[in-house]
Amino acid sequence: MLLPRTFDHVVIAVPDLARSVEQCESVLGVRPVEGGSHPGAGTANALLGLEVAGSPLIRGYLEILGPDPEQDPALAETRLAGVTEPIVQRWAVHPDDFDGLVAAAAVSNDPPVDLGGVYDMSRRTPEGEVLDWRLTRRTPLALGGVQPFLIDWKGSPHPAEQDLPRVTLDQFWATSPDPGAVRAVLATLDARIEVEEGEVDALYVRLEGPGGQWIL
Repeated sequence: MLLPRTFDHVVIAVPDLARSVEQCESVLGVRPVEGGSHPGAGTANALLGLEVAGSPLIRGYLEILGPDPEQDPALAETRLAGVTEPIVQRWAVHPDDFDGLVAAAAVSNDPPVDLGGVYDMSRRTPEGEVLDWRLTRRTPLALGGVQPFLIDWKGSPHPAEQDLPRVTLDQFWATSPDPGAVRAVLATLDARIEVEEGEVDALYVRLEGPGGQWIL
């Protein structure tokens, strides 16, 4: 499987977080753990650690992202617009030089790369700890989410370093009407993955757990 060394995590967007946690456990045989809420964003998440098939040195995690029932539903509408079933919405890489890659992308013309802006983010864990990080974000998602966003965890512990239940990321790939153009953008970000020709820009995963396989 083609995956960059800087792979960080995959975001599965869902319309109902509790229901999707149950679905994940039913299909994979592993229950995601509560990650926490994103104050002011209207969302919360659940997490699974990922072992990458064929790449034991790459560690990442799966984020299941849905509306936070304890926040105003309107806050989540932008981040979860059009999500009516679990989908692979986007993915992240953690470059060695976050600021350098942001600057390089801003002047890239061949191909053009639009990362959007840089935003500070936070999440409160169930234990009450506040984690802080920064990331790039643009709306709408670039290349339908196939172009990754960049993340810098600053001083916060990386979720993949926690004692999370784990499943195997067996395959991770994208489709695009113009695979060559998409591959060029991914190469500029040193974030190469498999890209096949398809009708739309979209991401897909195949996960393996003790209970079975989940393809999204």
